[in-house]
Amino acid sequence: MKSASLSPNKFTRLYFLSFFSLTLLLLSLTIVSQIGQAQQAQLSLADILIGLRSKKVTLVERNSLLTDAVKTRGITFALTPEIEIELTNTGASAQLIEAIRLKNPKSKAAAASTPVSKPIPIVVPTPIPAPVEPAPDFAFYRKRADEYVFKGKFDLAVVDYNKAIELNPKDTSAYLNRGRAFSSGKDFSRAVADYEKVIELNPKESMAYFHRGDSYEKMGDVQKAIRDYQKAVELDATNEPAKTQLQRLQAEQAKTLPKPKETETVSAPKPIDAPKPIDVSQPVELGELNKFAVKLATPTYPEMARRTNIQGKVMVQITLDEEGNVASAKAVTGNTLLRSTCEDAARRSKFKPARVGEQAVKGTGFVVYNFAMGREQK
Repeated sequence: MKSASLSPNKFTRLYFLSFFSLTLLLLSLTIVSQIGQAQQAQLSLADILIGLRSKKVTLVERNSLLTDAVKTRGITFALTPEIEIELTNTGASAQLIEAIRLKNPKSKAAAASTPVSKPIPIVVPTPIPAPVEPAPDFAFYRKRADEYVFKGKFDLAVVDYNKAIELNPKDTSAYLNRGRAFSSGKDFSRAVADYEKVIELNPKESMAYFHRGDSYEKMGDVQKAIRDYQKAVELDATNEPAKTQLQRLQAEQAKTLPKPKETETVSAPKPIDAPKPIDVSQPVELGELNKFAVKLATPTYPEMARRTNIQGKVMVQITLDEEGNVASAKAVTGNTLLRSTCEDAARRSKFKPARVGEQAVKGTGFVVYNFAMGREQK
């Protein structure tokens, strides 16, 4: 009996061949197992979008393959209106959308569970108490009265000034402003009474004398007006409106003084004096300068003043040089929000030179700007 024997080389080759075959078998089983599991895994939204964007087959074929896959494997996401729009924009067909809707986890959960109606709790809101506004005080009435004056509602302004004075009868500004409201409403006698009350509380209040003098002048009592203007200038040398009114009234009075009568006595002729040189060091008072204007700039309406409905007149005192240029401009009356823009407009204006005889001299006078909503007047 013959025994079979293998050479060492053949045995080695046989061993490696068997090991390689076993390895291939195990690898094949692993791949088949993974393919089976992959085939059963649900599709995510990313899987479907990637499949729709693939260029390996046509869009119709992509939709058909994905529709079958969704029906077989299901999906892992809930179909919302936003996702449906995204799928449609990417190329999903109506059949694919319907398959996804049928596999929608929300639909299954809704079908599996029986809805149970629950009572909806009624929420009764807690009433919020209305805020308690502070009672109007002195500052409130005076501020509102000032606004009424700017709007030309003088009767309403007087009512609020009355309330302000009841709350603080020692405040001079309320009497002064109420007097201005009376004067603007042509009630000069009551205006004078308010200015006298201001002088009683504060005898050094220059503007009270100025306004009382203005009321006296409008009532026709020029002498009392001159005395009040003089007192206003004595108390405040910078009160330019009082200076202007005083100089104007004095000049008007000088024109009405009777000329001295000529005597019948014949006397020797007096020697003719040489003409005195004109003193140009002091500016000539010109009064209102609008008629001398070559170019009168218009002030801008400040936005803050416009929003708060501030109106009224602003008087700007102006000094001119010998050529009619504005050397200085300062607002002396009017709301503080309106003064700066009026001063700037005055500086940008140009006037005719003032002359005494043939010689150009410096001059002084004033320009009044009137602010009303939607327009600025000079």
